[in-house]
Amino acid sequence: MSEIRTYLQSLHMAMAGSDPALVQDALAETEAKFRRERERLAWAEPMLSGPEAVARILASLGAPEDRAETYRQRERVVAEVLAPAPEAAEPGEEPPPARPWPSFFGVFLDPRAYTSLVYLLMAMFTGVLYFTWAVTGLCLSLGFLILIIGLPLLVLFLGSVRALGLGEGRLVEAMLDVRMPRRPPLLPEGKTWVDRLKGLFVDSYTWKCLVYLVLHLPLGILSFTFALLGITFSLALVAAPLAHWIFHEPIIVSFSQEYTLPIWVEVLLPLGGILGLAGTLHLALGLGRMHGAMARALLVRR
Repeated sequence: MSEIRTYLQSLHMAMAGSDPALVQDALAETEAKFRRERERLAWAEPMLSGPEAVARILASLGAPEDRAETYRQRERVVAEVLAPAPEAAEPGEEPPPARPWPSFFGVFLDPRAYTSLVYLLMAMFTGVLYFTWAVTGLCLSLGFLILIIGLPLLVLFLGSVRALGLGEGRLVEAMLDVRMPRRPPLLPEGKTWVDRLKGLFVDSYTWKCLVYLVLHLPLGILSFTFALLGITFSLALVAAPLAHWIFHEPIIVSFSQEYTLPIWVEVLLPLGGILGLAGTLHLALGLGRMHGAMARALLVRR
């Protein structure tokens, strides 16, 4: 297997400067294709020697530089298809950045703001799920290690942690527009099942996924709180004068009496609510990028 390792190292060097998530996908896909082709040749041409089979497979993969360029070209095509139509730049001006920050009121027209807001509102619930599964699974697995079922239970738990990391990465990419790996294997590659199970424990990706599941809860609670408070307060400012004008309900009520606000205050309250909604969407974009940065730091190989 030294030939494929050398090829993967050359491919890694050829993709220097590319997105780490793309590099991880390229290496994983190339190694998986090599193993599939080797198994196919072993079945279709059993008389073919090992070195000849490896040489044929490497020839079909092409030069590492050409394969790296193929992956980069594919990534550009996918990015162009999924990206919104760019704004035309004036002659002599620099083109806008790939992920420009919207203007204050332009955030209402940015779909990323709404998907980020939905992600933040989901973050607390997914954080509770991840944290509960991580802590409960780890405690049960370590507690049962003295029994015969302890090791299989720990293997299943670590495999589920990697699966949750893959699922969270797909969610982050879909809702936060952050490039994440699309092909991390649930079990590390290896010659035998023993090698793959051993790699499950020594692979840093497994433990980074576990750390991410634990850290997602406090960050999710923080994000959920800010997002919910911002939406609730802003909508209350918009709805309070409308409710007063339509249903003649007082805006401010104390224990002993009702307060009537001046008409100019009632007119300004919806404006304040609209400003608050815009600020909340900007906050959602910022917190969404923070979530994406944490996901890339822990769920992307370097």
